[in-house]
Amino acid sequence: MAPLHQLLVPVDGSQTSIKALRAAIELAHLSGARLRLLYVIDELDYVNGFETARAYYEQTLPFMRTEGERLLAQMRSLASVKGVACDSVLLESGTGRLCDTVAEQAMQVHADMIVLGSHGRRGLDRVLMGSDAEQIVRQAPVAVLVVKG
Repeated sequence: MAPLHQLLVPVDGSQTSIKALRAAIELAHLSGARLRLLYVIDELDYVNGFETARAYYEQTLPFMRTEGERLLAQMRSLASVKGVACDSVLLESGTGRLCDTVAEQAMQVHADMIVLGSHGRRGLDRVLMGSDAEQIVRQAPVAVLVVKG
């Protein structure tokens, strides 16, 4: 395996993504790689469809950005404690698919590997909710390490 220089770690604040981040930190610590944390704002987590456009742009969107930055700061501090170089980016999903956003970010930062968590949904839950991890694995331009929750 080629040496690792850059790991991309999509995070969402769930216990599963924190577990994946811890694995990425350990891998980076052992290999000397840097981490790029990626948080993608998912408007559907906060929007109920009854907001006015003004309320969305003046209240909801700034709230989502603030919460995303807060989460990224917490995640960066986990890497910092272990002495791992780490930066982060917050993106808005817009109408794009998460898997495409992750793949684009991996190419932009020249990532050697993507490390992400999987909730391990099966059966009807997987059919109804889909699997972001599976889609990322399929679209990824680099190796993917999936950490189960």
